[in-house]
Amino acid sequence: MAAAVDATIAAISELGYHGATMREICGRAGLSQGAVTRHFPTRADLIAAAAQEVAQRQEALYIAGLSAAPAGSSPVRTAIRLLRDGTRTPLNAVWLELAVAARTSPELAARIGPVISGVYLKTMELASLLPTSGQLGPVDFQTLVMSLVHLFNGEALSLMVVQMPEVEERRLALVSSLVARLLEAGGPGSLAELLD
Repeated sequence: MAAAVDATIAAISELGYHGATMREICGRAGLSQGAVTRHFPTRADLIAAAAQEVAQRQEALYIAGLSAAPAGSSPVRTAIRLLRDGTRTPLNAVWLELAVAARTSPELAARIGPVISGVYLKTMELASLLPTSGQLGPVDFQTLVMSLVHLFNGEALSLMVVQMPEVEERRLALVSSLVARLLEAGGPGSLAELLD
């Protein structure tokens, strides 16, 4: 049923959550609705499977990006650029679309909430692989990483309407520099000192 999952991802990315009807998905996949519902009894089941697949693909892209980083490049700056660039992909547009739709659909929120929680846990796992990740206490590091995720997701959502490339590149440079300095200064209380 990979074809149905692929078609769901493409339909959500291009048409939004409400446009990704079973008819649309089945047509794109070249499958009958009966064939799809044998594997995914409800549209919600199919959407949840597509969300899980998006998470796996995004993780693979991020790991590949880290592996391809030039020797001698700053791991922190590379990780932040990959995070920002990842929020601008059609795959991430699926997340954004589902998150907005979940705001008014308790059923959707219940189905994708656990997937998104899993994505956040995986994001923290990947971030903790950075050499300087231990410079902050666990709560401070989680606050920093999740703030970056939400910053760039918000930017990606805004980009759908208004682009400001000069601001976006300066924002990336600013955030990268601030995070690198914070991690270099390090220490369990360093973020708390900034907040006081």
